[in-house]
Amino acid sequence: MNSERPPALPEDDPFAAMDAVQARTQALWPQAASAAGVPEDGAVFRRMQVNSGVEHRRCVLEVRTAGGRSFVLRADFESSNPLRQSRYLDRHQAAAESLKAISGVAVPELLWRDTQSPAALMEFVQGDTAHREMALTEYGFGDRGSVLRRIGLAVAALHRVSGAGERQFWPRPFLTWVSSQAQAVRDGRLPVPKPNKFLGLCAYLHRAARRARGYSFRAAVEHGDLHLRNILMSETTVSFIDFSNHDGIFPQRDLANLWLANCPDHLAAEGRTPGFGLVAQADWDAFQDGYGADLVNDPVFRFFYAHRLFRTWAGLCRKPTSQKLKNAEVAIRAVQIFDALLADEAD
Repeated sequence: MNSERPPALPEDDPFAAMDAVQARTQALWPQAASAAGVPEDGAVFRRMQVNSGVEHRRCVLEVRTAGGRSFVLRADFESSNPLRQSRYLDRHQAAAESLKAISGVAVPELLWRDTQSPAALMEFVQGDTAHREMALTEYGFGDRGSVLRRIGLAVAALHRVSGAGERQFWPRPFLTWVSSQAQAVRDGRLPVPKPNKFLGLCAYLHRAARRARGYSFRAAVEHGDLHLRNILMSETTVSFIDFSNHDGIFPQRDLANLWLANCPDHLAAEGRTPGFGLVAQADWDAFQDGYGADLVNDPVFRFFYAHRLFRTWAGLCRKPTSQKLKNAEVAIRAVQIFDALLADEAD
């Protein structure tokens, strides 16, 4: 494998950077194909969507062979912490093995891993993202409750096979970061929208932490980036992909991320009765029925739901100006979610 770094590219030419990382990824195909026992010649490559913040170094390709088979070739050329990237693939591989015995839930099998970088060839999973499946229900295609119950069942299975035993929740490490960010806002070093409201959320997190401190819960190795675009659904199987932010043993953090990572996409739409944290009550009922737990009354989940809101809010000032309208919408909804958490706290 050619491990040389790509030539420097103009910072104002993101497409050139994407093309360069795609070329490096495609160069891995002969090695991957040989290891997987797949014919190399005649392959066609299609670039798949990745997070815009990492597309200068990460590439995911659908590879269609001359025989009509499809695979996913994924590479991340981050130079700062390649061992961390490799651990993400370890997590992916462990989940794939653990879920083999569970009907209807899966993680794509890894067919090849590069020994010198976090690159891999894996099965291509058929189906739409859960995000799209949810969106289609708004137009009468499918039943929203049924989709959410299937997702809940699948997430429960992933957490069950990833179990890390009974633990108690100690929030201090999270509160240290909350306090640090709050001080940065007071000092003017973190220009978040609606700073006084944000500081109110920081205070709320300390109260939520007191309610959750010492609470017993079933730990599980997290997916780490669990949102509805990292869940693929076919008629028979729910599959999980992209464990690229894996870190920690708090399943509640996965679940909070599921609802808020794409804020405000999954909050209660007009005409639907909102429940905890402005997610529609019917959505909570369906998802919790599938997952098999009363999440909205779990103090650890409540803490992580507010903590995910905190992370979203704090990150808005670091978003590119090209997302100004989206950022403004998220800021408005963040305030509304916080107000709902305060109202729920007062009940």
